[in-house]
Amino acid sequence: MNTKIIVLFWVIVLLFSSCVKYLDPYPNGDVSDEDLWNYQARVQGLVGQCYDYMPQNYNDNEGAYLDGATDNAVITSSTQAMRKLAAGSLTTSQDPFNSYWERDYKAIRLVNLFLKDRRGFNMRYLLDPHLNDLLRYRLQGEAFALRAWFQWDLLQKFGGKGINGQMLGFPIIADRLDVSLETNLARNTYDDCVKHIIADCDSAYKYLPIAHRDFLVPVAADRVYAGGKYWGRFDGITTRAIKAMVYLTWASPRFNTGNDVSRWDSAAVNARKVMDFKLTKDNVTSGFNPVSQINWFDPNFPGIVISSRYLSANDAMERMFYPGGFLGYGSIGATQ
Repeated sequence: MNTKIIVLFWVIVLLFSSCVKYLDPYPNGDVSDEDLWNYQARVQGLVGQCYDYMPQNYNDNEGAYLDGATDNAVITSSTQAMRKLAAGSLTTSQDPFNSYWERDYKAIRLVNLFLKDRRGFNMRYLLDPHLNDLLRYRLQGEAFALRAWFQWDLLQKFGGKGINGQMLGFPIIADRLDVSLETNLARNTYDDCVKHIIADCDSAYKYLPIAHRDFLVPVAADRVYAGGKYWGRFDGITTRAIKAMVYLTWASPRFNTGNDVSRWDSAAVNARKVMDFKLTKDNVTSGFNPVSQINWFDPNFPGIVISSRYLSANDAMERMFYPGGFLGYGSIGATQ
């Protein structure tokens, strides 16, 4: 009888302890860099969250208002930041580019965490080995592509000549450094930044499908983790487009004082790859007409290289150009 009581006691203890562990809530709020690896959804979120940092509007200081900082357009408001920049009266407290610096490095930190020691790539997301490979390869490729894109954004906004005349880019950070806590980071040379972006594009290309298109995924069951469902994410052909833009800027006289013709060639080669794919692959199945109206709502429409998560049902872009009193605000006017 005593033995039975002891056994029953320990059974109750084990059941109680297992229930308590089972009923413990998942951690809320902040999660450490190490804790998040216990949750595959959070690991996927390292990549997915970066898309939220990408521009979604045209009527802001990354869109049409940038032209107001040049002689392409005139901004009517005398207090608008880009107009003040053009007039030389912008103060540091009004600098609109500070938020882009922080945003880009936040995204870079997330993908660096994912890419570090290939932990994101080696993690098990799904039980089915084939589907798990589809997912982890796409995530790994997207991480490289996203880092390339945000670095390219930094280079466009902050690249230029330093005090000593040297052409500088941005501080290249390939680890999990939080730039909000660091204020004295050394800038790498412009050339080094270009090479780093190109290398990330090439790394992304190795993992990504050439395009997120349903016709490229013959097995219907695979389209849960591949195909047109992911049309708003980076794919292989997008990395060629990024390379074309990077090489084109690098080849321009401002950044190519030695007139290195190979940079122009590289820009043309990568642009040609994008156009050839659109006209010979996408065109075959989707009937792409280069002069037809763009269909932003068709994930298999071949005329789009990549579409960011734009804001739908938003007429702000039109209203900024329409004259005041005619359904618009007359915020900006083209000079020609």
